[in-house]
Amino acid sequence: FISRMGVGAMLGKRRPPCTRCGFRTALARISPLDRTHGFRMFECARCGQVDHYTVPIDGRGDWMVLRGEVLTKVVETLRHN
Repeated sequence: FISRMGVGAMLGKRRPPCTRCGFRTALARISPLDRTHGFRMFECARCGQVDHYTVPIDGRGDWMVLRGEVLTKVVETLRHN
């Protein structure tokens, strides 16, 4: 499952809202994925939800929330790099 957060939604925001409760999250991890995207992990202090995103390195594309099989594949890629 992937959902997108457009540039407009993320413009000026460094910490996206929690996908479960909407509270402000804290950055927990940054890792490069490939030449065009990075991986960011944010944790919610209120409910403990951890959200995972792919983020364009140039800042000109959508942030994508990763879940399920897609998240599993990304984590496996990070482990092998």
